[in-house]
Amino acid sequence: MGKNIVFVFGFIFTVIMYVTKGYAYQGGIIEKKLPSAYDANIINMKNITDNNLSTSVTFYSGSYVYYDLPYEYDIKKFFIKNSSSMRITFYKNRMVPLLSKVYFSSNGSFFDVNLSKVKTVQISYETGTNPLLYEFDVYPPVLPTNVTLSLAKESINSVYMEWTNPTDDFDGINIYLNGVLKEKLDKTKTSYSLNNLIPNTTYIIKITTFNTSGESSGVTTTVKTLPLPNVTNLELFSSTYSILAQWINPADSGFIGNDLYLDGNFITSLDKDATSYNFTNLNPNTSYTVKVVSKFSGGYSSTGQTATAKTTIPLAEDVTDLQADAKYDRVKLSWTRPNSEFFSHVKIYRKNVERKSFWDQLFGTTSVSAETTSDGYTPMFETNGTYWTDLTVTPETTYSYKVTSVNIEGNESQGVTIETTTPSEPVPVLTGVATTQNENGDYVVTWASPTKGIVKVLIDGKEYAQVDAETKQIVIKKEDMKTDFFGAYAATLIPIGEYGTKGQAVTVPSLGEKIDFPLSFQDFMETVVSILAWVAPFIVLSLVFIFWRPIFNFIKKAISERRVKQ
Repeated sequence: MGKNIVFVFGFIFTVIMYVTKGYAYQGGIIEKKLPSAYDANIINMKNITDNNLSTSVTFYSGSYVYYDLPYEYDIKKFFIKNSSSMRITFYKNRMVPLLSKVYFSSNGSFFDVNLSKVKTVQISYETGTNPLLYEFDVYPPVLPTNVTLSLAKESINSVYMEWTNPTDDFDGINIYLNGVLKEKLDKTKTSYSLNNLIPNTTYIIKITTFNTSGESSGVTTTVKTLPLPNVTNLELFSSTYSILAQWINPADSGFIGNDLYLDGNFITSLDKDATSYNFTNLNPNTSYTVKVVSKFSGGYSSTGQTATAKTTIPLAEDVTDLQADAKYDRVKLSWTRPNSEFFSHVKIYRKNVERKSFWDQLFGTTSVSAETTSDGYTPMFETNGTYWTDLTVTPETTYSYKVTSVNIEGNESQGVTIETTTPSEPVPVLTGVATTQNENGDYVVTWASPTKGIVKVLIDGKEYAQVDAETKQIVIKKEDMKTDFFGAYAATLIPIGEYGTKGQAVTVPSLGEKIDFPLSFQDFMETVVSILAWVAPFIVLSLVFIFWRPIFNFIKKAISERRVKQ
């Protein structure tokens, strides 16, 4: 009866233990692993780490089991349930003992050991008769969880951070900068600012929590401090041989001045009050890059503000040795071009120079065409040569010519001027005049020159026709031809130049004759009569001086006879 009561009580106790604590604390390093070495008398070794507190193995005197850990572990604690005391020994690498002590827990308990670099654990028989080992496992330190980073705000030389602390137990917070511990904070802190950093620099920040078990893995973030401010509104103004730079300086209190570079070459340093600089002695038509680097206290500099500008193309030099050769119907200009890579061509202008009276200059008006420039010149021609002939002039006119140089961008120089006067038109002269008859009996009058202007034909003193001189002939119908008292043709040719200058008249020669000089019979007679009219008074006066006495006596006698008759 007593044995039955004991059996029932033991069964009830076992059931209660199985229900209330059927599994060990899970998550150990050797959970569900077999020992690496053990006593041959021990069977069912899997029961030691199966997380079941109701299964067991039996130890005998001298029994042992070894568990080799995969790595060297820091062991915070271990769990054991046994029926009698057993020795637990912890070894580091090469079986160097770290701790060896007897432990007993009939209900199963955790024991703190806080060992480092544990590689092997031994469980061995210590006392008692056939003690049972129900469960065993070892556990690394329980580290705190990480903070939750919510803000990392960069400035020029600092980073401000905010975070939320974990809810589990921890003792404090570590702040690392590029792997170096910068600060230990109380567990109540939720923000921190890293100061005195280098501007425009990348940093790795790590925030960890720690407790007696160690340090959490940490939260890592990469930040970059802001660059130092550059100048603003950098503007470049180019001329032919210089570039003017203007800007607005940073308002930062640590600003001390600027360094200026041209195409990467240092030029000069300016103080904090300077806001412009003129780069001189530059090459024309060349691109330059200007860089302004701002300097700050502490020896820091900004990345620099850059701008690019191109110097302008210079005005081409004026032509030299400008000359004008004037004829009555043309003016030829010649010059020497400037020796410049930027020269393109010349523009030629002209204006008439009128000789006005003082009152005309004071009150007169001038008519200017839409193409006439403000100084009265009218564009005439463009060329990249060295001469030009103006064929639109008139005789006896004064002209002023202006020749300007134009560069490859189309910009024009002031130009040089020259003044010249065309001579009067030469008197046209008829030469090689001849007369023939065609098959109709009409008279065909031809000439060799002139070939410009017109030739007017007079018959019997009246205009008969006029033709262009370049035709070199005119036809006079036979019924229209007249003759004079001497039987010569009463037809006359009068050459008239392009500008109205009238030449010497020539009588149409008889058939077969040819006049190579401008003197007809009529002209000869008219000349003789003119000469006689001029000398006749002198001849009469000479006769009076020679025959004055006979004439005087004749007059005296005539008067006396008249008186006698009366």
